[in-house]
Amino acid sequence: MKKLVGIALASLAAPLLRAEFSAGFARLDITPPPGLPMPGYFSKRIGDGVLDPLCVECVAVSDGTNDALIYSVDDLHLTGPFFEKAFPAITAATGVPRDRIYVHSTHTHTGVADMPRGSYTPEENQLVTAYAELRVAKLADAGRAALADRAPATISIGQTECKDVSFIRRYRMKDGSSRTNPGTSNPDVVAAIGTPDESLRVVRFKRKGTPDIAIINFGTHPDTVGGTKYSADWPGAVRQTFESAIGGGVKCLFLNGAQGDVNHHMRLPPPARQALYAARGNGTNPKAIAIFMGRAVAGAAISVWDICEDVPSGPVRGIVKAHPLPTNRPSADEIKWIELFDAGRKNEIPLKGMELTTLTSPGGRARALKDGPDNREILISTLVIGDALAFAGIPGEPYVDIGRAIKAQSPFATTIVSCLTNGSHGYFPSTQAHQEGGYEGLSSWFAAPAGDMIVAAGVTQLKELRGQNKE
Repeated sequence: MKKLVGIALASLAAPLLRAEFSAGFARLDITPPPGLPMPGYFSKRIGDGVLDPLCVECVAVSDGTNDALIYSVDDLHLTGPFFEKAFPAITAATGVPRDRIYVHSTHTHTGVADMPRGSYTPEENQLVTAYAELRVAKLADAGRAALADRAPATISIGQTECKDVSFIRRYRMKDGSSRTNPGTSNPDVVAAIGTPDESLRVVRFKRKGTPDIAIINFGTHPDTVGGTKYSADWPGAVRQTFESAIGGGVKCLFLNGAQGDVNHHMRLPPPARQALYAARGNGTNPKAIAIFMGRAVAGAAISVWDICEDVPSGPVRGIVKAHPLPTNRPSADEIKWIELFDAGRKNEIPLKGMELTTLTSPGGRARALKDGPDNREILISTLVIGDALAFAGIPGEPYVDIGRAIKAQSPFATTIVSCLTNGSHGYFPSTQAHQEGGYEGLSSWFAAPAGDMIVAAGVTQLKELRGQNKE
């Protein structure tokens, strides 16, 4: 009888132990050798050195039954063809299904291409293909390592602001037009169009007997370094600064937020700020701005690290779902302007700078969508832990207002929005911004309602997950 009672108690205890929330971390170096193309600009660059390592990081979380993997990868973006290989490879290595795989690109402009392009030589495309295969393997390895690193954990959340490092990059000009990056001292600027989202969120996984894990979420463009040396840009500086300052072996994963219309360029910067820009520009310190921003963002996260508030864990659930969006087919005027450009008559086109280059780009959306299609699918990714914490991933570069709207309408107390998650489809302007024109609207592959549709899709998936938690 005693033996039977012991077996019964053991069988009851097993699910209780299994239900304990746990978290693990892994980081792998993915810095390539020199010679690979670096995307992010309209001209080809070839990497010829390293300023700081490129990494893939993974946080594994588990409710005892369901595991999930949250990745952050130092690159400009990862596209659909990459994920056609990456999703099954990660699942094969870890057993985690696609609905709970969340792969985010930090959007550093000093990373490496993820797929061949027509502008690359055959040899360069071979290198790109080989490196993409290596990255797929590294993602699988990092997921497996993060799962193996899991330890019992609790969750706490911190929120604050990081001021004066992110600025709207779209401006209303004196002639009534909308321009992107017209110059920080341009006298024709009237005012910025919109306000940045300066909110910063910290997720702290407090682990028993092993170092804690941090997820930091803040949004702005990582394009402060430039040049032809590989660098994780300011997100890498965030991780390095945070981990060094907190100490104790703490690990940090960074998720970039809604950043489609914000960057580091301050309007009419004071002398000290101008000195940073000058040091980056003249090459004396190419990482001057990245280090400054990394310290500022990490400092804001550090300021709330010790006062993060505990929240309950709970079921780990996810949805990765395809949604059709209307494409941004070129207008009759845009087709006419492209014809003028091809005829060598670009002076007759009422666009200039980034807007002109974007519209006429050989790989741009206007040429590609001239004959359709009218709709194109994107993946919206949502992942939740219990009723307190949610992640909403958008496969492109959403404007800050899209991120704000998802957070405001989410049924979860804390919702972390990340750009370039499980795909990359370019810019997602808000409906109002789309109508105002400018670089992002000209380059966006999707028509004006797309921003509102993304918000609705993300919130719907979050509400569905919240409902599942109550079942």
